[in-house]
Amino acid sequence: MMRKLLFLFPLLALSTLCRAQFFDFSVPGDPFMQRRQQPRETYTAPEFKGGDKAVQAFQLKQFKNPAVDGRPVEGYVVVACIVDERGRVAETHLVRSVAPAFDQEAQRVCRKMKFRPARLGKKKVRGRFDVTFPIRRSRLSFVTLQTVDV
Repeated sequence: MMRKLLFLFPLLALSTLCRAQFFDFSVPGDPFMQRRQQPRETYTAPEFKGGDKAVQAFQLKQFKNPAVDGRPVEGYVVVACIVDERGRVAETHLVRSVAPAFDQEAQRVCRKMKFRPARLGKKKVRGRFDVTFPIRRSRLSFVTLQTVDV
């Protein structure tokens, strides 16, 4: 019994010392350790001038509902906008599709948008902003219907 305790005590002490970080196992000149120790700059995502309500107002004003024959189209078109350092939309990528006509119109509207550019610290950088177009009954609609519990 005493031998077991004498064997376990040094292991327990060693694990406690390692957790307390008395030993530094880092390699001198390790680039990953240097990167971890540097203070991180804050990232601010791009913003549409005026906020979310202004995005909806801009979408309603600019979006022209394409003609659809057949069944009504329902769903969400999601477009990822890559905003450059000046706040203009440099690229658009389709994330979620509903119908080709609605996808093209959503991308056209997104290219017209102006943003406050993303920032990394105090420097202006490129950033991503996702824009959602809710399509209900083949029209752009931000109206949400209340659900009724039965």
